[in-house]
Amino acid sequence: MPNADIVKEALAEGQGIVRLAPCWVPRSFLMPGGRLRLDPRDLYALGAHRGGIDERWFASTTKADNGPLTAEDEGLSYIDFHGKRVLLKEAIETMGDRFLGATCLLSHDCHPRKPP
Repeated sequence: MPNADIVKEALAEGQGIVRLAPCWVPRSFLMPGGRLRLDPRDLYALGAHRGGIDERWFASTTKADNGPLTAEDEGLSYIDFHGKRVLLKEAIETMGDRFLGATCLLSHDCHPRKPP
């Protein structure tokens, strides 16, 4: 099933709301404090060399920049639909109007304003 079809079905089933998989981001320069309530065995899930899981990103379309060992999709959220996953970034790029509405995508009111 093509990704666009998965996203359309997820939007239809959720009546405009999609389920996102958890997006955990490690940081090598921080010590995980446990505020995310992860199981202690998961704090260094990517290995001690990558650092501890310190952050959970929500609805992210921005790749994390954690140096040369950063995974290709690190920091990016996935739509999770019945075991199938599609990057939220891809879904917004291809059918953002279904998430935000065509008016918002075309309007300057939905984009940050540049200083004069």
